[in-house]
Formats: sequence, structure tokens, C-alpha cells
Amino acid sequence: MKAKLSNFVALDLGSSKIACIAAYIDKREEAKIIHQNLYYSKGIRSGVISDLKDAENSIVGAIYTLEKDCGKNIKDVTVSLTGYGTKSYYVNSRIKLFSLPISEQDVKKLIKKALSECKLKDQEIIHYFPIEFSLDDNNSIEDPIGMYGKDLGCELHIIVASSNMLTNITNCFAKCHVEINNIIIAIYASGVACLSDDEKQLGSVIIDMGARTTSFGIFVLGKLIYTGYINIGSFHITSDIAKIFSLSLSKAEKLKILYGNAMPSSFDKDNIINLEDNEMDISDLSRPIITSKHLAEIINSRVEEILLMVQTEYDRIIDNNMITYRVVITGGGSMLKGVKELASKIFEKQVRIGKPEILLGFAENDNPHLYSTSIGMVKNQSAKMKKKSFDINDNINPSWFKKLLIWLKENI
Repeated sequence: MKAKLSNFVALDLGSSKIACIAAYIDKREEAKIIHQNLYYSKGIRSGVISDLKDAENSIVGAIYTLEKDCGKNIKDVTVSLTGYGTKSYYVNSRIKLFSLPISEQDVKKLIKKALSECKLKDQEIIHYFPIEFSLDDNNSIEDPIGMYGKDLGCELHIIVASSNMLTNITNCFAKCHVEINNIIIAIYASGVACLSDDEKQLGSVIIDMGARTTSFGIFVLGKLIYTGYINIGSFHITSDIAKIFSLSLSKAEKLKILYGNAMPSSFDKDNIINLEDNEMDISDLSRPIITSKHLAEIINSRVEEILLMVQTEYDRIIDNNMITYRVVITGGGSMLKGVKELASKIFEKQVRIGKPEILLGFAENDNPHLYSTSIGMVKNQSAKMKKKSFDINDNINPSWFKKLLIWLKENI
């Protein structure tokens, strides 16, 4: 049987790696991963283009590797944003109704009105999520279609991103002769991949510990109601280890992965770590004495700072409608020992390490935690094709991407 070619490509643009997935979504909207790979990321920091040439080389390398695996040219992709430069807003709008049952067109008209009234300087809307509808004096309507009333209202959660940041990303891909057909915020994709339906419904905080950015999202009643981020990630843990023990970043990273623990109290005794056992070639004069407890204390300090900053942001925006019962941690930093225990202590909630739902075709020998966002992007596309409804971001507004791509084609 002839192998199916991919019809959807997801690129998760991280500070340390680009996670790529080429998938095939069939007519039944079932997704299968055709190929996947990780590529070293350079010139991209917290989802922002920091060096155009390096970023171009990274993107071209990642796409070329995927093209070789897939046996076809890749002309358009969906990419992720880490959360840096994005912000959550809430807007409300209302429309008058006629003496007819509410149709899907009425709902789209209402959402379009709400989006048009949201005018933010130098920012573009990348996502919108209806939180609730109201009909006349009745609030908390889940789905108004088919109902009767005189006045229909809605509250939207809107996620925006810096116009210049989006332009730089799109420009970078255009220089690589690849079009961006959609941008998705990474924490939303991670939530789609890692949270169960019950967790999204009952209320959960998902935390994605990336290399330089830690993002978080709050899901309640099945909806993403808030997103935020802090500019600290697992790279900063590695950097702390490197500075304190006078090691290179690569040796510090290896030390963190092999012996790291975010909970110093988990050690019964303090063992000296023998660097020679792990082929870390350091001269006798500069070889530091590293103990498991000292290493854990360094890691604990930084991880605790990250989680406390997320908790502070969570406490700042929480109200009765945002109470959550569980914290789910994903991303590369989530694989560090002791993170779950430390998070449980700080948040005083149930905590688990979020592993994405494995899609058909996922390579068994690859670490799924590194693909959380890209797997979520594939699942989101599949859900979009299934529902085709107002609650998963229909393109009812003219896409700024298309306008920008036309400009880039005319000027590059």
C-alpha cells in the first residue's frame, strides 16, 4: 500500500529546539503522524527572532530534514508562539435579535462585532475563545443556537501578540520560501495535548517549562480562560549550575539531567558526584567538588522561583470562576526530578507531570514530553476540522497573515 503523504505540518519554535511533526488528517478527521524530528534552534529566543540569519538557518534545516523524511516539499506550516509578547484580554459585545431562533450566523455576527470593537495598538489577535453567552437577562448560556430572545451577548477571551514580533516571524519564514498558514499559542496546544477532558472541565493550570520561558494557561469549564508567561526557564537552571561550579553549559546540562533534583530533602545522605564517571573531562586544578545536596539546592532555588512567580500571577488574576483543582506540568523542564513534589508544596493542589496523548504513528523511541506542543497543534487542527464551529477560532475575520504574506511577496 502506498504511504500517505502529510497534509499538515506543525513547527514548535523553541529557544533550544524546533519540534517538527508532519501529519496526515483524513476525511474522518483522524490524525496520524507521518514523520517527526527535533532540530537545534539558534537565533530564536522565547519565540522571538533574535538573529534573523541564524533563525533562517535553523528553520531551513528543520524543514529540509522533515522534507527528506516525508519525500515532499513543504510549502506551508503552522507554528507556535511560546507566550512571550502575548497577552490575554476580555471583551464583551451585544447584538439585537429578530423574532427567529438564533442561528450560527447570528453567533458569528456577534463574535465578529466583538473582535472589530477590540482595537489594540501594535497588536494582532491570534486566538479568541467565547467564555459565555447571555440571552436577554439570562447569563451563563453555553450554546445559544436554536433559542429565542431579543438581545444576545458574549464575553470573549482574546489572546493578542505584538504585530512586529509576528511580522518578523512571518518574514523569516517567507525568506525560507515557506508560508505560515496559522499561528497557535504554545500553552494552548500543550493543554490540548496533555489535559484530560475532566481536567479542562473541572479546572486546571497547565505549566510549560521551556528553555527560556515558562508559560501557563488556565482551563475552566473546557475553555482556556487565561494565559501568561515568565521569562525564566530550564536554561537558567543550567546557567546557575555552570556559574556556581565553573562548568561549561554543556557539562552543566549533563549534570542537571543525570543528577539533578528540585527537592534537596529527598536525599538521605550527601554524595559526592564523580564527574569522571560521566566522561566529563575536567583538569584536576579546576575540578570542583560537587555534592548531590549542593546541586539540588541550586536547582531547588531556581525552580522554586519559577513556580512562585507563576503562583503569584495566578493569584493575581484568580476569582471564583477561575478556581482550579489540579496543576499539570509539561515541557522539557518537567522531566527534572522533584519538580512534581515541589509544585505540590507551592500550589497546595494535586500535581502531575503532563505527558501528551500519543497519536498514531508517533515514534516510540522519542521523548513525547519534547513534542507536547506540536502534538497539541495536530490535535487542534483535527478538532477544528471536526467541529467547524464558533468555539475554536473560525476565520470569520480577514486574516492579517494573508495581507502580510501578500506584502512580503511583493517586497522580498
